[in-house]
Amino acid sequence: MQEVKDKFSVVVPVFNSKSCLRQCLDSILAAMERYANSELIVLDNGSDDGSHEILVNEYSGRARVQQISGVPVGAVRNRGALMADGEFVTFIDSDCVVATNIFEQALRVLRSTGADATGSEYALGDSAHWIEETWYMVHTPPSDGPVRFITSGNLVVKRSAFLAVGGFDEKMISCEDMDLGARLNKAGFKVYQAHSVRTFHLGGDKSLRVFFLKNAWRSMGMYRMMKKTWLSKPVLVLFVHTLLCALAVANLFASHATLATRILIFALLVNMAPVLTLLYRAWQVKRLYSPIKSIPLYHIYFLSQLYALWKVVVSLGASLETKHARSARLHRSAKPNP
Repeated sequence: MQEVKDKFSVVVPVFNSKSCLRQCLDSILAAMERYANSELIVLDNGSDDGSHEILVNEYSGRARVQQISGVPVGAVRNRGALMADGEFVTFIDSDCVVATNIFEQALRVLRSTGADATGSEYALGDSAHWIEETWYMVHTPPSDGPVRFITSGNLVVKRSAFLAVGGFDEKMISCEDMDLGARLNKAGFKVYQAHSVRTFHLGGDKSLRVFFLKNAWRSMGMYRMMKKTWLSKPVLVLFVHTLLCALAVANLFASHATLATRILIFALLVNMAPVLTLLYRAWQVKRLYSPIKSIPLYHIYFLSQLYALWKVVVSLGASLETKHARSARLHRSAKPNP
């Protein structure tokens, strides 16, 4: 397909997004009014909450609406990129609202820096929950510059670069943006974070339960992203943290030291990995943000990673059992009858 220079093709995957779908699409259309050289492609992945009806009845004249069903979100985004004819593909999630000048800002960054992809972590809105604010401040560098990846809910990428690396991995259930960023960097493409390319996330982590579940889901994708080895920094940190927690519990009940000493050692061991991780992040982003809020979140984060690891191991075990059973059946059926 012939690309149109300076054109932005916006791809929005939708799945049961009725509560915030209008806010998302209206913000994109407002940005498109300001920057005319653009198009909107919306792909509904089998919604059953009324989202598809909203798309057909209210937006079909202003967007290219297509319905598919039962595929991972990476495959949905890839389908949209193939439908696009813009020089740049902009991936926006259906629970996000974009800044009105997002296209002008993205074009400025891409042209001035020579980057092949840009965007930023979701910006903090006026109603941001303390969990969202804390996690953002701990992990997001305050300045613009090259990064390993950009979240797929606010990603602008040259279509040629995106297609050159094969798009999103359609087998991944999450962390497909991390995987894409790694492949873009490996192929020599420049991924550049720019805070002026802003999107606000309406569906952020607004409770500890949601924070736990979303990070477990993301971690499952991260573990499955480790295709060659599991000896990675996140797994090693999780292993050390789990070991320290086990030693802390053992010390608390088995040591002959005084109760006060045992409690002190328990607190030191249990909090060592979260504290060191927070300090490492502070060194990376050049700020130390609210340890009182950050350390408890890291405890929940490590717990979600452990839960995700258990789920992945159980899933792999079940998959191996199924393969062995299938192989045994084939072996038995291949034997000649006596």
